[in-house]
This record gives sequence, C-alpha cells and structure tokens, in this order.
Amino acid sequence: MQGRLICTIFLLLSLHSGAIQAKANVSIDIAVGLENFDFQPLFEEFSAQTGIKINILAFNNNQLKSELLQYADAMQLPDALIIPSDYMGLSELRFSAIPSSWLADKLTLRVKNTSKVGGVIKGIPLMYGNHLVLYYNRSLVPEPITDLQHYIQQGHFKAPELGWNFYEMYWFITFVNALQEEVILSDLPHLDTRAMRLALSNYQLLLNSGIIDADCAYQCLMNRFKSAQLRYFVNGIWAYQQLKDTLKDNLAIASLPRWGGHQLISFASSHVLAFPANAVESEKKPHLKLLVEFMQSQRVQDRLWDELKALPTNSDSLDKLTKRKDIALIQLIASLNHTYPQPNEPIMAYIWEAILKGLTRYLGGVYSVEDTTEYMQFIVTKSQKNETKAQHR
Repeated sequence: MQGRLICTIFLLLSLHSGAIQAKANVSIDIAVGLENFDFQPLFEEFSAQTGIKINILAFNNNQLKSELLQYADAMQLPDALIIPSDYMGLSELRFSAIPSSWLADKLTLRVKNTSKVGGVIKGIPLMYGNHLVLYYNRSLVPEPITDLQHYIQQGHFKAPELGWNFYEMYWFITFVNALQEEVILSDLPHLDTRAMRLALSNYQLLLNSGIIDADCAYQCLMNRFKSAQLRYFVNGIWAYQQLKDTLKDNLAIASLPRWGGHQLISFASSHVLAFPANAVESEKKPHLKLLVEFMQSQRVQDRLWDELKALPTNSDSLDKLTKRKDIALIQLIASLNHTYPQPNEPIMAYIWEAILKGLTRYLGGVYSVEDTTEYMQFIVTKSQKNETKAQHR
C-alpha cells in the first residue's frame, strides 16, 4: 500500500514537472515599434511568472506597417502585435476577433470603442491617448497660445515660432475636426464638405503667416524646439519624455488652441494588443490570454506612466494619475477632453491619402478649394471601390 502511494505521488510530481517544462517551451512572437515604448522589462516579468518566453520583433515605427504587410505576404506573421489601433483596419493582417470577456472591466466606453473595427473587437487597449497637444517653452513665453488665428493676426513674424508638422495629415485633420465631427458617415467618406473647404483655406493662412516653417518636418522640429529656437510645438504625447529630458522644468503643456473660436481637435487612439493571422484560434490561445490578462492587470496598468510615459486604459489607474501633483501630467490627461476617437475602419487609409493629394494640389494652385474637396471625395471613393472589387475576385 505504501509502495503504491509512493508511486502515485511520484507520478503526479512527474506530470506536474512535465507540465512546467511544456509551458517553458512555449513562446510568443510579438512585433512592436522601437521608438516610443520599451516593453522588455514587462515581458521579462511575464515570462518569469508564466514560463512563457516572449520573442520581440522590433521595428522602427515608420517601417512597422510596411514590414507587417510583407510578413503577411510571406505568411510569416507573428502571434501578436502592439500597434496603434488604426492598424487594425489592415485587412491583410487578418486580425482575430477577440471575445468580449477578454476586455478588462475597468475600460471606459471611449477606450472600448478604440478596440473595434466594424463593431467587432479586434484588439485589447493597453495605452490611451496618442493625441496632439501644444508644448511651449516656459523660458521663452509665459503662456500658451489660446487662439491661433488671433495670434497670427496680431503678429509679424521675423522667424518661425510654432513647430507644426505641416505635411503630416494627422496635424491637418485638427483643422477639419474643428468644423465637422466625422470624416466617415455610414461607412462612407465625408470629404466634399463646406467644413473641409474652410479647413483648407485656414490651413493656407497658417502656411502664409510666417509663424511656421513648412519645410521643417518632424525631426527638424524636434531639434529646433529642444534647442529653444521655437516657442511653441504641436506634437503628440509620445514626445513628452524626450522633450522633458531636454527642457526639464521649462517644458509646459496645453491643449491645442482654437482657430477663430473653433477648438482645434486632435484624433486620439489606443495602442492595442492584437493577434494577426487569426492567432486567437491557434493552439497558443490560452497563452495569449495569459498575456492579455497580465498587460491589463491593475499592477501593470498602474506602472505604465512611470515606466513608459504612456497613459493607461484602466480607469482606476488613470484616476490615480490625476491625483498627483504633476501639472504637466494633469494637462496631458485633461487634453483628452478635446479629442475625437480616430476611426479604425480600413477606408481611413484612403482618406489620409486623398487628403494629402488634395491639399498639395490646392496649395500648389492646381485646384480651387471647391475642386479640391471634390477631387478628394473622388479619389477615396474610387480607391474604396477598387478595394471592394479586389476582395471579390
């Protein structure tokens, strides 16, 4: 009897040891962008807790989308991605539908909406924001610009004062959002509008004012602002830490200014954990679920700002941050009130392209403002039809 009991215990220990060894051999390949967030410490902690190894595929942010599309063509997509939520609209990546039970309870409705494409949950929101704010150098100016149009009308600028990434449409859309709330209505592009025409005219006024240098793009603007050559700088919250490291207490933050009484409004979005190539239906499903639970846990969400300078999606974690005596952080969170959720629909890629093509033609004098918005609408509608035809071949 005693010998049989010993054999049973030995068998159970062997099975347990085998299970641990099996999990230790499990790995998750995950692709992330390099520049903004260092997930390595979190992933190492997850691996220590679960025995599941995380293999990071790191890309430069501006190459991530094109690299993922190449991986999709070669049928070599990783198990998981951490991406801006609008990437979920890339149908080529075949993102898994995710059970609603995988979403944490402490997500606000606004954040939950960033997890969906066509009403289907395609990603787990981990970090929120990704929106534009107005940075200013307190050693050069005591207060932010509150109305940009009024400020321009009052000044004669010998040199640029405002850093504005002029030919990046994420900046231009703030002028459109100030005048119309939606660029997609009932799944259709909504570009040939009076609001779009007025936004184009206002954007030309900004260009001609002398307050910006349209030929100075993102990195050029970063360098100028950090070296105190610019008083103001419109950039995303992702740039906060880099700017803070340089300017220290001279860095101040405000919401975007108004233009002629209309609030300039940035898009906001989440960074999500998503699973391409229908990975949720693979044999790794239980291991991916463990990663989801870890990244959404209160403990991890509470640490996101201090470790990554990213705003959490957990409402309790965000509330804790608002109670800190950190004026810059409080302003970053408050600026979310002046944002619209960025659409994740696939058509948005065509909208960005159509707006850029139209804007350059308008500024170049090729089209009138009326012809420009008509052209934008034509381009995106044609692209959408061609995409639909390609999907049905």
